[in-house]
Amino acid sequence: MKDIKGTMLKIGKRVCIQEDISSVNGMLYKNTICKVEALDKSKVQVQDRSGKLWWVQYGQVSASFL
Repeated sequence: MKDIKGTMLKIGKRVCIQEDISSVNGMLYKNTICKVEALDKSKVQVQDRSGKLWWVQYGQVSASFL
């Protein structure tokens, strides 16, 4: 699957969150660096630096942030 900029995503790769994502479990802020844990047809599961797992849309992450 591809991110918002067309870069292929792989499990274990680092990605950058492109927009603030709020949920009942907390807030994932824009420009947060996360690691890809799982790929689904419509969503990607990422882990933030605190270890929390998040399901986000492919359009909300970017692998080309460096």
